[in-house]
Amino acid sequence: MHRLLLETLCAACCLLTVGALKHHILTKSWDEAQTDCLEYLRTEPSRSLLYSSHQYGDDQTTKELIFCILLNLRIFEVTQNVPRVELMRQFFTPDDGDTMHVNRTNECLRRVQIPLKENSSSGSGNLYCGAIETANGIFRCFYYYYGNLNRNAVELPPTVLERQQIQQECAKIVGIPEGLLRCGSQLKDHPLYSNFSHCVILRSGSMDLDVNSGNSLKADSWTI
Repeated sequence: MHRLLLETLCAACCLLTVGALKHHILTKSWDEAQTDCLEYLRTEPSRSLLYSSHQYGDDQTTKELIFCILLNLRIFEVTQNVPRVELMRQFFTPDDGDTMHVNRTNECLRRVQIPLKENSSSGSGNLYCGAIETANGIFRCFYYYYGNLNRNAVELPPTVLERQQIQQECAKIVGIPEGLLRCGSQLKDHPLYSNFSHCVILRSGSMDLDVNSGNSLKADSWTI
């Protein structure tokens, strides 16, 4: 009996693991990220009820929550000054027959102020506050002009550190010296590069093998 119970629990754990993470790809919905952030920020239960019905005011507590959610979903990467508006739109569903939602959202996004790139060693509170305002500006453009928040669990892009880890792991898996990861041309000439790139694509869910990719988006990339 105990053995059967143990096997059942192990099987359940395996199913949960597979459902949450395939290869190295994390999926998460807006509501799941929000639940995480409500716990991180120790938000009052009375406010949590409002947020669960997707009611967001313009106060500082709400702004900090939205900032946390966008970081949690990798929509906004503050240290790299990278907003991922194409990822943001996946958490919203436009109304049927609304053909102007993209134009309205883009017009709003062009008015969002771009923060300076944050230097984590500077300890500047101004940069942190600027990032919060920018993240909220991006969110409110979609919240007011694009559509309604949905419950879709979306594949999240790996962070820069995760991409580095994935490449290091795949190099070990296929037998490529890790030192070649810093030598792009030599890496591509390696006979096992095809296996390496296939491993990276599977584990990251991305065709992009450049560790530094996605960090140089400009202002005109903030639109859909």
